[in-house]
Amino acid sequence: MSIMTKSKTPAKESDKAETLSDTPEQKFRTLSVISYFIVLVILGIPIWWYTTRVYRAALPLDDIYSLQIKPKTSKDFGLPLSLDYDVLISFVHPSPETLNIKVDALEIDEYLQSFLEKLSLVSSFTVKSQWLYLTELGAIPRKVLDHYALLENQLPHVITPLETKLWTHMSPRPSINLVTYFPHCTSPLYIYNSNNKMSSTNAFVSPRWGGIYIMNPDKSSCELGQFWADSKLISSTFQSLLQELFHLNSTSQEALNIFQLERIEEMLDSSKRTLISLAQLLSEISSIVISDMVANKISVALESVKVAESFLAEGDERNALQHAKLAFRNSEEAFVHPSLLALLYFPDDQKYAIYIPLFLPVMIPVVMSLIHLAKKKGKTEKRKAE
Repeated sequence: MSIMTKSKTPAKESDKAETLSDTPEQKFRTLSVISYFIVLVILGIPIWWYTTRVYRAALPLDDIYSLQIKPKTSKDFGLPLSLDYDVLISFVHPSPETLNIKVDALEIDEYLQSFLEKLSLVSSFTVKSQWLYLTELGAIPRKVLDHYALLENQLPHVITPLETKLWTHMSPRPSINLVTYFPHCTSPLYIYNSNNKMSSTNAFVSPRWGGIYIMNPDKSSCELGQFWADSKLISSTFQSLLQELFHLNSTSQEALNIFQLERIEEMLDSSKRTLISLAQLLSEISSIVISDMVANKISVALESVKVAESFLAEGDERNALQHAKLAFRNSEEAFVHPSLLALLYFPDDQKYAIYIPLFLPVMIPVVMSLIHLAKKKGKTEKRKAE
């Protein structure tokens, strides 16, 4: 009787390799790959995303979009709406070597201040003055008998050479230019309207800029070489120019009340337009930072608009004016706040273009190692199952 013996099957080469590879060094490599994955993917990407995100405070967008605005009219395109103005009085003297001109600037300032005080509830004014010598008008007048005529269609060309020599562009506030031009003694200058008739005031207004008054020296002053300008005439002309610029028919209390009411409506309408424009801008461009300060100004402006409108409906114009000014100031400050431009030129596509070349080369070997570990684990589980 023969005895049958069963021999053990030799291990496969692959099994031996797996057994040999299951060493402390291999375990250390596995833990290293997992730790890299945790640091780069689980921790790194969320931290990167959080630190590179744009902070955007919450805004009452629905309330802003529900605001009702009026269509613009031609009257709205006058002086820029502002709570503060610079009034720059300029005396232009093209020939100081032949004529000495004296002007009582204090009298002019005192006269204008009494007028501007009537408008102080709506806006504040800072009056300054300057002299410009050896400065000519840009337009070439036409010779008419014993004087020269400046036609109405030439008036816009008069402002251009003066604008480059005024300091109004140095001020952050809108400027109202009031200019007195003293022509040469040998060439008196007068303004002619479109009907070819001489202007009674010899002055004209540029709606968004100011006004110019041409004062011709008399013959006797030219012969003496010294001219005392009529300060009262200059002051009254300047006041007329200011009234035209502000659309004031007179300085009566009734006219001032109408002016105040119109300014309240203009401020509220401007505040609404600014808030809606700002809301649209911030909604369309996601890379703009919305700081808490900007959000607070927008909220204050929106609330002030509502309060001003309620006071206006009750007929309380004084309180309506105060809240309208508050709404206008906060809406303008929010719209031009420098923090809005902090990351305007760093959108998301540029952010990805900068950081992907940094993360991708590091992530590729980590991902490949994870895939290798996953395959190895799958083979091990399959072998155990068999």
